[in-house]
Amino acid sequence: MSHSSNDSADYIVVSPFMRILNHSFAGITESRRIAVRINKQTMDVDYEPTNLWFKRAATTVLFGITIATFLYRRKRLERVGGLVSLTGASRPIMSGIAWTTGIAAVLNSRPITPESPE
Repeated sequence: MSHSSNDSADYIVVSPFMRILNHSFAGITESRRIAVRINKQTMDVDYEPTNLWFKRAATTVLFGITIATFLYRRKRLERVGGLVSLTGASRPIMSGIAWTTGIAAVLNSRPITPESPE
């Protein structure tokens, strides 16, 4: 049984979930193209252009999480009359989540010009 050069057994295929994550966070990683599969013998990589829809959707979700976290933190502080000692550990945790997602959203919102398919 002979194998052709396009046989799927000759390639390591990137999982669909990882491909979606790579498209989604292309602004952070500054990726203009995403790996699809790798040839085991030659280590040649087949790419696809970055899908900007996934990138924009992920950026919107990150900004949404940031805003929701700040609003929830503020609501918890109002519920206890502004007494920080009564909010417990949630206040610094919420601040950390908000800052982390906010920074990730800003980094991911950087413009990426996708490469044209070769």
